[in-house]
Amino acid sequence: MPLSTDKELQARLLKEIYELSARKQKLENDIRNLDAVNKSVQETAALRDIEAYKSQRPLSAKLFSR
Repeated sequence: MPLSTDKELQARLLKEIYELSARKQKLENDIRNLDAVNKSVQETAALRDIEAYKSQRPLSAKLFSR
């Protein structure tokens, strides 16, 4: 295999490795962002559930829980 062909192949492989690494980094960032959004949504839903539960308790339970 001629030397120039070998260098071209190496250059293509390095470019592909760089592009794959960049895609991997973007996907990891996207996953972290989605995890943060998911956590926020779950926390908001949990707080809403707690408030709904509190509002459904009988008045006597509310008085004695303080």
